[in-house]
Amino acid sequence: MAVLTPRVLLDGLGPHSQASDVTPLLDHRESEEAHLLALLRRRELAPSIIEAVARHDRWNKRQSVRAAIVSHVKAPRTLALRLLPLLFWQEQLRVSANIRLAMPLRVAAEARLRERLPELELGERVSMARRAPVGLVPTLARDGDARVLRSLFHNPRAREQDILQVMKRDDLDADVLRVVSQSERWVVRPAIRDALVCHANTPVHVALSFLARIPKRQLESLLGEEALPRVVAIRAHEIVFGERS
Repeated sequence: MAVLTPRVLLDGLGPHSQASDVTPLLDHRESEEAHLLALLRRRELAPSIIEAVARHDRWNKRQSVRAAIVSHVKAPRTLALRLLPLLFWQEQLRVSANIRLAMPLRVAAEARLRERLPELELGERVSMARRAPVGLVPTLARDGDARVLRSLFHNPRAREQDILQVMKRDDLDADVLRVVSQSERWVVRPAIRDALVCHANTPVHVALSFLARIPKRQLESLLGEEALPRVVAIRAHEIVFGERS
Protein backbone atom coordinates (compact mmCIF):
# COMPACT_ATOMS: atom_id res chain seq x y z
CA MET A 1 0.00 0.00 0.00
CA ALA A 2 1.41 3.40 -1.03
CA VAL A 3 2.37 5.79 1.73
CA LEU A 4 0.11 8.83 1.58
CA THR A 5 2.74 11.55 1.40
CA PRO A 6 1.77 15.12 0.50
CA ARG A 7 3.15 14.53 -2.99
CA VAL A 8 0.96 11.43 -3.46
CA LEU A 9 -2.10 13.28 -2.14
CA LEU A 10 -1.39 16.21 -4.45
CA ASP A 11 -1.00 13.95 -7.48
CA GLY A 12 -4.29 12.27 -6.63
CA LEU A 13 -6.26 15.47 -6.99
CA GLY A 14 -7.80 15.99 -10.42
CA PRO A 15 -10.26 18.20 -12.29
CA HIS A 16 -13.24 16.48 -10.65
CA SER A 17 -11.94 16.54 -7.09
CA GLN A 18 -14.03 18.35 -4.49
CA ALA A 19 -13.41 20.04 -1.14
CA SER A 20 -13.47 16.82 0.86
CA ASP A 21 -10.77 15.34 -1.38
CA VAL A 22 -8.26 18.06 -0.49
CA THR A 23 -8.70 17.78 3.29
CA PRO A 24 -6.04 15.03 3.73
CA LEU A 25 -3.47 17.22 1.99
CA LEU A 26 -4.40 20.28 4.05
CA ASP A 27 -4.25 18.31 7.31
CA HIS A 28 -1.14 16.23 6.57
CA ARG A 29 1.60 17.15 9.05
CA GLU A 30 4.26 16.99 6.33
CA SER A 31 2.43 19.25 3.91
CA GLU A 32 4.34 22.41 3.06
CA GLU A 33 3.47 25.73 1.51
CA ALA A 34 5.04 24.56 -1.75
CA HIS A 35 2.46 21.77 -2.01
CA LEU A 36 -0.41 24.26 -1.63
CA LEU A 37 1.08 26.63 -4.18
CA ALA A 38 1.52 23.77 -6.64
CA LEU A 39 -2.12 22.91 -6.13
CA LEU A 40 -3.28 26.50 -6.63
CA ARG A 41 -1.35 26.75 -9.91
CA ARG A 42 -3.73 24.24 -11.47
CA ARG A 43 -6.19 26.07 -13.70
CA GLU A 44 -8.76 23.24 -13.63
CA LEU A 45 -9.15 23.46 -9.86
CA ALA A 46 -12.73 23.38 -8.57
CA PRO A 47 -13.86 26.55 -6.75
CA SER A 48 -14.84 24.41 -3.75
CA ILE A 49 -11.20 23.31 -3.32
CA ILE A 50 -10.00 26.93 -3.42
CA GLU A 51 -12.58 27.79 -0.76
CA ALA A 52 -11.44 24.84 1.36
CA VAL A 53 -7.86 26.12 1.29
CA ALA A 54 -9.05 29.63 2.20
CA ARG A 55 -11.00 28.28 5.20
CA HIS A 56 -8.21 26.12 6.58
CA ASP A 57 -6.69 27.64 9.73
CA ARG A 58 -3.24 26.28 8.95
CA TRP A 59 -2.98 27.86 5.51
CA ASN A 60 -5.32 30.84 5.25
CA LYS A 61 -2.89 33.27 6.86
CA ARG A 62 0.03 32.43 4.57
CA GLN A 63 0.66 35.47 2.38
CA SER A 64 1.74 33.53 -0.70
CA VAL A 65 -1.30 31.25 -0.38
CA ARG A 66 -3.63 34.24 -0.17
CA ALA A 67 -2.04 35.76 -3.26
CA ALA A 68 -2.36 32.48 -5.16
CA ILE A 69 -6.03 32.23 -4.24
CA VAL A 70 -6.83 35.78 -5.39
CA SER A 71 -4.92 35.21 -8.64
CA HIS A 72 -6.72 31.97 -9.48
CA VAL A 73 -9.20 32.35 -12.33
CA LYS A 74 -11.69 30.04 -10.59
CA ALA A 75 -11.55 31.63 -7.16
CA PRO A 76 -15.06 32.74 -6.15
CA ARG A 77 -15.27 36.50 -6.67
CA THR A 78 -16.49 37.27 -3.15
CA LEU A 79 -13.56 35.30 -1.71
CA ALA A 80 -11.01 37.01 -3.97
CA LEU A 81 -12.40 40.47 -3.14
CA ARG A 82 -12.29 39.70 0.58
CA LEU A 83 -8.64 38.62 0.46
CA LEU A 84 -7.48 41.34 -1.95
CA PRO A 85 -6.92 44.08 0.70
CA LEU A 86 -4.68 41.69 2.66
CA LEU A 87 -2.16 41.35 -0.17
CA PHE A 88 1.11 43.27 -0.50
CA TRP A 89 1.01 46.04 -3.12
CA GLN A 90 3.23 44.01 -5.49
CA GLU A 91 0.69 41.18 -5.38
CA GLN A 92 -2.19 43.59 -5.93
CA LEU A 93 -0.31 45.01 -8.91
CA ARG A 94 -0.01 41.54 -10.44
CA VAL A 95 -3.75 41.03 -9.93
CA SER A 96 -4.58 44.36 -11.60
CA ALA A 97 -2.46 43.46 -14.64
CA ASN A 98 -3.66 39.85 -15.00
CA ILE A 99 -5.98 39.90 -18.01
CA ARG A 100 -7.20 36.36 -17.22
CA LEU A 101 -8.95 37.62 -14.08
CA ALA A 102 -12.44 39.11 -13.98
CA MET A 103 -12.59 42.84 -14.67
CA PRO A 104 -14.30 43.72 -11.33
CA LEU A 105 -11.40 42.12 -9.44
CA ARG A 106 -8.79 43.93 -11.51
CA VAL A 107 -10.60 47.24 -11.07
CA ALA A 108 -10.77 46.63 -7.30
CA ALA A 109 -7.02 45.94 -7.26
CA GLU A 110 -6.37 49.21 -9.11
CA ALA A 111 -8.57 51.11 -6.66
CA ARG A 112 -6.72 49.62 -3.70
CA LEU A 113 -3.35 50.51 -5.23
CA ARG A 114 -4.55 54.05 -5.86
CA GLU A 115 -5.46 54.36 -2.18
CA ARG A 116 -2.08 53.01 -1.10
CA LEU A 117 0.06 55.23 -3.32
CA PRO A 118 0.51 58.03 -0.74
CA GLU A 119 1.94 55.60 1.79
CA LEU A 120 4.43 53.95 -0.56
CA GLU A 121 8.13 54.76 -0.44
CA LEU A 122 9.74 56.47 -3.43
CA GLY A 123 11.45 53.28 -4.62
CA GLU A 124 8.14 51.44 -4.50
CA ARG A 125 6.40 54.15 -6.54
CA VAL A 126 9.23 54.06 -9.09
CA SER A 127 8.83 50.29 -9.39
CA MET A 128 5.06 50.57 -9.70
CA ALA A 129 5.30 53.27 -12.36
CA ARG A 130 7.23 50.98 -14.68
CA ARG A 131 4.65 48.17 -14.44
CA ALA A 132 1.34 49.86 -13.63
CA PRO A 133 -1.80 49.00 -15.64
CA VAL A 134 -3.55 51.61 -17.79
CA GLY A 135 -5.94 52.64 -15.04
CA LEU A 136 -3.13 53.64 -12.68
CA VAL A 137 -0.96 55.51 -15.16
CA PRO A 138 -2.84 58.86 -14.93
CA THR A 139 -2.53 58.81 -11.13
CA LEU A 140 1.20 58.12 -11.29
CA ALA A 141 1.56 60.85 -13.92
CA ARG A 142 0.65 63.34 -11.20
CA ASP A 143 3.52 62.22 -8.96
CA GLY A 144 5.83 65.04 -7.95
CA ASP A 145 9.08 63.08 -8.15
CA ALA A 146 11.04 63.07 -11.41
CA ARG A 147 12.24 59.51 -10.82
CA VAL A 148 8.68 58.22 -10.82
CA LEU A 149 7.90 60.07 -14.05
CA ARG A 150 11.06 58.80 -15.77
CA SER A 151 10.03 55.27 -14.86
CA LEU A 152 6.49 55.87 -16.11
CA PHE A 153 7.76 56.84 -19.57
CA HIS A 154 9.14 53.29 -19.91
CA ASN A 155 5.80 51.70 -19.01
CA PRO A 156 4.49 49.84 -22.08
CA ARG A 157 0.92 50.67 -20.99
CA ALA A 158 1.45 54.44 -20.87
CA ARG A 159 -0.46 56.28 -23.59
CA GLU A 160 0.33 59.44 -25.53
CA GLN A 161 -2.35 61.35 -23.62
CA ASP A 162 -0.69 60.39 -20.32
CA ILE A 163 2.70 61.67 -21.47
CA LEU A 164 1.20 64.90 -22.78
CA GLN A 165 -0.55 65.43 -19.46
CA VAL A 166 2.82 65.18 -17.70
CA MET A 167 4.42 67.58 -20.17
CA LYS A 168 1.83 70.28 -19.45
CA ARG A 169 3.40 70.81 -16.04
CA ASP A 170 5.40 74.02 -15.82
CA ASP A 171 7.60 72.63 -13.04
CA LEU A 172 8.73 69.60 -15.02
CA ASP A 173 12.38 68.72 -14.45
CA ALA A 174 14.72 69.10 -17.45
CA ASP A 175 15.97 65.57 -16.88
CA VAL A 176 12.43 64.22 -17.30
CA LEU A 177 12.10 66.05 -20.61
CA ARG A 178 15.47 64.69 -21.69
CA VAL A 179 14.23 61.14 -21.05
CA VAL A 180 11.23 61.75 -23.31
CA SER A 181 13.49 63.19 -26.01
CA GLN A 182 15.60 60.02 -25.98
CA SER A 183 12.62 57.68 -26.36
CA GLU A 184 12.01 56.64 -29.95
CA ARG A 185 8.60 55.44 -28.83
CA TRP A 186 7.50 58.97 -27.94
CA VAL A 187 9.44 61.39 -30.16
CA VAL A 188 7.94 59.97 -33.33
CA ARG A 189 4.60 61.40 -32.16
CA PRO A 190 4.09 64.96 -33.45
CA ALA A 191 2.15 66.18 -30.41
CA ILE A 192 4.91 65.06 -28.05
CA ARG A 193 7.62 66.55 -30.27
CA ASP A 194 5.77 69.86 -30.25
CA ALA A 195 5.38 69.73 -26.46
CA LEU A 196 9.12 69.07 -26.09
CA VAL A 197 10.08 71.98 -28.33
CA CYS A 198 7.70 74.38 -26.58
CA HIS A 199 8.45 73.48 -22.97
CA ALA A 200 10.48 76.14 -21.17
CA ASN A 201 12.52 73.53 -19.28
CA THR A 202 13.56 71.43 -22.27
CA PRO A 203 17.33 71.85 -22.64
CA VAL A 204 17.88 74.29 -25.52
CA HIS A 205 20.16 71.95 -27.48
CA VAL A 206 17.51 69.22 -27.23
CA ALA A 207 14.72 71.49 -28.45
CA LEU A 208 16.86 72.80 -31.33
CA SER A 209 17.75 69.26 -32.40
CA PHE A 210 14.09 68.50 -32.98
CA LEU A 211 13.36 71.48 -35.22
CA ALA A 212 14.86 69.74 -38.23
CA ARG A 213 12.46 66.84 -37.69
CA ILE A 214 9.34 69.01 -37.77
CA PRO A 215 7.74 69.86 -41.14
CA LYS A 216 7.99 73.57 -42.05
CA ARG A 217 4.24 74.01 -42.12
CA GLN A 218 4.04 72.69 -38.57
CA LEU A 219 6.98 74.86 -37.50
CA GLU A 220 5.20 77.89 -38.87
CA SER A 221 2.22 77.01 -36.71
CA LEU A 222 4.46 76.60 -33.66
CA LEU A 223 5.81 80.12 -34.14
CA GLY A 224 2.44 81.35 -32.99
CA GLU A 225 2.80 79.58 -29.64
CA GLU A 226 3.49 81.98 -26.78
CA ALA A 227 5.21 79.21 -24.84
CA LEU A 228 7.90 78.71 -27.48
CA PRO A 229 11.25 79.71 -25.90
CA ARG A 230 12.87 82.71 -27.59
CA VAL A 231 16.05 80.96 -28.76
CA VAL A 232 14.00 78.12 -30.23
CA ALA A 233 11.58 80.57 -31.84
CA ILE A 234 14.45 82.44 -33.53
CA ARG A 235 15.88 79.24 -35.00
CA ALA A 236 12.44 78.01 -36.08
CA HIS A 237 11.86 81.36 -37.81
CA GLU A 238 15.18 80.98 -39.65
CA ILE A 239 14.22 77.50 -40.83
CA VAL A 240 10.78 78.58 -42.02
CA PHE A 241 11.57 81.98 -43.51
CA GLY A 242 15.35 81.91 -43.96
CA GLU A 243 15.22 81.07 -47.66
CA ARG A 244 12.76 83.89 -48.30
CA SER A 245 14.65 86.63 -46.47
